[in-house]
This record gives sequence, C-alpha cells and structure tokens, in this order.
Amino acid sequence: MTDLDAFLRWQCGPLVAIANRTALAEWLVHRALGLDPGEHRRDGADLERPGGPITLAVRSAAYLQSAQQSAPTAISFPIEQRTATAYVFCLLAEQDPARVNPQDLAQWRFWLVPTRRLHAERQSIGLQPLIRAHGEGLAYEQLREAVEALAQPGLSTDLRN
Repeated sequence: MTDLDAFLRWQCGPLVAIANRTALAEWLVHRALGLDPGEHRRDGADLERPGGPITLAVRSAAYLQSAQQSAPTAISFPIEQRTATAYVFCLLAEQDPARVNPQDLAQWRFWLVPTRRLHAERQSIGLQPLIRAHGEGLAYEQLREAVEALAQPGLSTDLRN
C-alpha cells in the first residue's frame, strides 16, 4: 500500500461508510455512462448527460454499513428532490459482512426510474415497493443502455428486468 492509499483509507474510512458509498455510487454511474466525473465531486449535484435532455439524481443504499450491526439495514432511498429527469437508485446488495466489497460490481443493483413515475408526495421509497413497481433492477453493465433508452423520445421507459 502506498502512502497515498494509506492516507485515503485513514481520511475516508471504509467504502461501505454511507458518505463513501454514496460517492462511489455516483462514480459508478458516471463510469457506466462513460461520463467524465470532473475534477472533484459536487455533493448532491445531479448528473447531467451530455447530448441528451436528461439529468439523473443518484441515490444509494446498502444492507451493511461500516458500524457493527445486529441485522441488515432496511433499504430505503430518499427521493426528496424533483428536478431530475430520473433517479438512479443504487443498492450495494451483499448481506454477508465477510463478503461485502463495494468495488465488486456484481454486488450492485441499479434501478433507473423516471421522476414522473414516482408519487409526487413521496419522500422515500423502500426496496420492495421499488421492486414491485420497477422490477429486480439492472446490473452495472445494463445501466448505460437503460439511460440511452430513456433519452430517446418515443422509446419505452419501462425498465423492468
């Protein structure tokens, strides 16, 4: 481990920590879409897709946090903001503390949900309502195609898998 790696681990803590996981989820969405995330993260900023009329609000959740837990966390995504075209709900789905690895893309599921398909008065959505309304989610590799489909006028935005 380099001194910089050691410093970053000391400064930031584990990737499963809420702030780090949220930043990582935003980074993953940028990478999946082939977008340059820029020099520095802008906390809470919507992701804008160049060449397309959409903005994405990225939200993350995980069963496991950085602190000791007696049970997995109940999954809920905040949806308080309404300016984005769609939300990308990112779930770090691994429930085994010995196996959880936020860098393993296979441990993530993504839901791309047009904002217009969310109830206007709702401030959050749990995992089961999300699955019932929008399917089992997407693998990392499917996210770019789903966003491209959403950006195309006239194409179906039913992104259930």
